[in-house]
Amino acid sequence: MKVPTSLFILLLTLAATILAYGQGEKKPRAEADYYPRTLRELSTLQPPPFAQALKERDNKDLAVIVHGDLLPSRVKVVYEGTTRPLNEKKKDVILSWSNQFAGAPEFYTTPYQTEMLFTENGESYWLVVRTESVPKFEEELKKGDAVELFLIKMGNIQIERTDEKLEPVILVEKYLKQ
Repeated sequence: MKVPTSLFILLLTLAATILAYGQGEKKPRAEADYYPRTLRELSTLQPPPFAQALKERDNKDLAVIVHGDLLPSRVKVVYEGTTRPLNEKKKDVILSWSNQFAGAPEFYTTPYQTEMLFTENGESYWLVVRTESVPKFEEELKKGDAVELFLIKMGNIQIERTDEKLEPVILVEKYLKQ
């Protein structure tokens, strides 16, 4: 059966429109979208496919994990007031994630160039923050202040080749002073 060209073009246009809008409108996450967790829990938490793969294989072979499930989380931590430039391996995870899952990679790769130190139950965590947010943190908080962070996790990275521990790549989207 021969399909008229105009009908074919109409069907093709409809299919493209449905695919483009089928996921729904992208909107910013609301506070209710973030699940209460601890940083310790979030650091080791993996989406189900990765959790299963990690159980089945030797972690020594695994140097980078990048996943689409951002595990939006809210945690209560203590601000330590220390910053450092984001290391290249973590930058690579953010770039890899944004190339695979973001419509505009520069939204994640350009502004996220700094890490800040936070503690939770005596354990230290370096979290990635927007460089433009650093002055806001420094202005509004002092070392030792309690803060609630709203986070997303893009994956994990093995920092040192000899290190068996995978360090999380966690981005701070916003915060509330406690």
